[in-house]
Amino acid sequence: MRLGWPVRIAALAVALTIDAHAQDAPPDVKAFAAQYVAAFDAKDMARLESLYIPQSRACITPANHDVYDALMSLQMRDSVPQRYTLSFMAVNQGNLKGLASMGYFAVAPERELHIDYQYAGTSDGGTIVLWLVRQNGRWMADFPCMTEQGIRDFRDSAAARNRYKDLAAAIRDPLRSQLLDMVRAHKTGEAATRYQQVKGGDMQTAMRVIDALQDQAQ
Repeated sequence: MRLGWPVRIAALAVALTIDAHAQDAPPDVKAFAAQYVAAFDAKDMARLESLYIPQSRACITPANHDVYDALMSLQMRDSVPQRYTLSFMAVNQGNLKGLASMGYFAVAPERELHIDYQYAGTSDGGTIVLWLVRQNGRWMADFPCMTEQGIRDFRDSAAARNRYKDLAAAIRDPLRSQLLDMVRAHKTGEAATRYQQVKGGDMQTAMRVIDALQDQAQ
């Protein structure tokens, strides 16, 4: 099963603009969120796919599924703890304009749902941003189809992503074990700082290397 891309805003990722005019999620949205989180945490792609509208799923073709697969893999590094909060809000049109060069919606989203989470005892957490539409009497997720330019840009950036993978693979003990312990404890910020202290360089590189290390440890 192959799926498209929600937006996960992690503590070390670039954030979308958060709309302050959120309202309490109604019961059917809470039920949808619970289904989504359960499937997300189980990494059950078939269950996740069933929560997305068919018009979005139709954007994934044999020619581009590798890009969607890679994006989803990046989005699903985390798991969402049992305690999370929901924000149900109007669609932020500014965010949609910001996504325009990368993606477009086959069906215009009706609402946004933000699933915010924090790992207990750490500074790490994140937000999953889902766009929703109502079909056949129930809420479903609606992800943007990638533009040809977005697909080209993602493929063109493969060399940069591979560089971070190589840097992560080159980390040796005892630093590697120290960093993995931090990652498993959801202390990715501390891990990035520790990597930068030992290896030098800028914080953005350190964060990308820790992300790559986390992927390799799974």
